[in-house]
Amino acid sequence: MSSAQQDRHFSMFFANPVLLNPGAAGHGNGSLQAFTSFRTQWFTASNTAFRSIAAGIDGKMMERSLSNGFIGTGVNFVNDVSGDSKYTLNVVSVPINYSIQLNETSYLSVGLQPGIYAQRINPEALYFDNQWTGAGFNTDFSSGENLGTFSVSRFDLGAGVYYKSTKSEKYNYQVGLSGFHLTGQKIGVLNLSEKLYRNFTAYGKIDIGNSSSNLTMSPAVFALIQGPNKELTFGSNFDYIIKPSSIYTGYFDGMSLGFGLYFRTSDAFISNIVYRAGGLTLGISYDVNVSPLSAATKGVGALEIFLKFAPKLKAKFGSPRIH
Repeated sequence: MSSAQQDRHFSMFFANPVLLNPGAAGHGNGSLQAFTSFRTQWFTASNTAFRSIAAGIDGKMMERSLSNGFIGTGVNFVNDVSGDSKYTLNVVSVPINYSIQLNETSYLSVGLQPGIYAQRINPEALYFDNQWTGAGFNTDFSSGENLGTFSVSRFDLGAGVYYKSTKSEKYNYQVGLSGFHLTGQKIGVLNLSEKLYRNFTAYGKIDIGNSSSNLTMSPAVFALIQGPNKELTFGSNFDYIIKPSSIYTGYFDGMSLGFGLYFRTSDAFISNIVYRAGGLTLGISYDVNVSPLSAATKGVGALEIFLKFAPKLKAKFGSPRIH
C-alpha cells in the first residue's frame, strides 16, 4: 500500500479557496464563513465507495486594530476513506495569514498552515490466502502476517501567497500559489515507510459581469504537482442573478442560480449547479470519468455536494457574486 499518493481534493475547488491556500483565510464575503463538502466516487468500481468529507471555518481578526490589513485564520478538517480496507486519512490544519491592503480594492496575503496528518487502516477489513476456508474468507483465523503498525500521525506544514482584487460590483479576480507537506515527513502503515510528496498548487479565478445584464461568468483554473502526479482542471461557471444584493442596506441578501462546466485533464468532465440565497450557498457537481478507469467505473466518476454559510454582513460593494 503506497502512502505517498496524491492528496484528496474536490471538483468544486473554486467554492472555497482556503482549502487550496492558507493565504485565502478570511477573504470570504463578510468576517466569518463556514463550509462543508461531501464527495463519493468510483462506487461502481468497488464494493466500498471512496468517500471524502471536508469542513472548516475561517474569518478575519484584528481588522480594526491593524490600520492596513487584518489577520485571517480558521480551522480545516479533511477525512477520506478509501476502498475495502477502509484506508483512512484525517488532516486537521490551522491556516493563518497576514493580509495587507494594497489599495481600496486589493489585498495581498502570506500564510502558513500547520496541522496534523494522520492515516490508519482497519486490520479487520484485511484478509489473506491462509484465511480462505473453501467457501469464503474467515478473518477470525490468524493471517500469519507481521503487519506492523495500523496508524501513524505526523506534523504537517503548508504555506501560500494569495492576491485578491475587487475592482467593482461585477468584476474581481483572485490568484494564489501554495505548497503543502513542506516538511516532507515519512508516513506509512503495514510496515511501509514512504516520504510524503510535497504538493505545489496554483489557482486563479476571475468574475466577469456587465452592469446592464444579470448574467455573469467566472472562469477558473487549478493546477497541482505532487511527486509524479500532475493535474490541471479548468472551466467556468455561469450565473444568473435572480435578485441583486441591496445597494441600500449593503447586505449580502441577493439570490442567484448558475451552472458550471470543467475538464480535469486525462480524467473527467465536471458539471455543477450552484444556488445562492443570502449568506447560504449550495452546490452539487458530478464527474463523468474519461480516463482508462472508465471501463471499470462505467464512466461514473464522482458526486459532490458543497454547502457554505456566511452571516449577512455589510458588503463593500453590495456584490451579488457567489464566493
